[in-house]
Amino acid sequence: YTFPMEDRRSFLREGREFSTMLNSCGRIGRSSIGIAVCMGDRNMAMMEAETILKEYRNRIREYMNTISNERWRTTKGKGYIMINAQGVVPDMMTGTISSLIAGAPKNVGKVIILRADGDGNTVKFSSRKAIGCTSDINLSRLMGEGARGVGGVGGGHSMAAGAKITKDKMDEFLKYLEENIAVSGADSPK
Repeated sequence: YTFPMEDRRSFLREGREFSTMLNSCGRIGRSSIGIAVCMGDRNMAMMEAETILKEYRNRIREYMNTISNERWRTTKGKGYIMINAQGVVPDMMTGTISSLIAGAPKNVGKVIILRADGDGNTVKFSSRKAIGCTSDINLSRLMGEGARGVGGVGGGHSMAAGAKITKDKMDEFLKYLEENIAVSGADSPK
């Protein structure tokens, strides 16, 4: 989508860029700046939004570089990839990072499961079906039932879902995920 009333050189002209700016404001904890831009502030809020967007992109680049350079963080199974982003990716960014990983050409057809430290004594999980994933697995069911089974919460939809559990239940939850991804057909192409 194009917003024809926005300046042609502005990052607000194209709908995808506009939404990325709003997302960056929310993820970095400056949602009031995004709201001000939506309300028409094209001066101070606009300049601040541009700074936030650059910071957001730099953070994403750092997280992705760390994950790919520290190979011990990635475990590949048949049909799935698990990424340990604990200590790297903040819980507010798990969905963004798992979506980027799911969109990478090298991960076509896989189920992506990323975990990061949550608030307090929790671990947050974000799962995505990568492009070309033909598994019949329902990620909402996988994450929701698995999390509830260990006293956590989870849900989403069939292609993207998340969960939050306590750290002491992580091994049990990871075992559940690995067993149920295989049962659901993520380990064999269709």
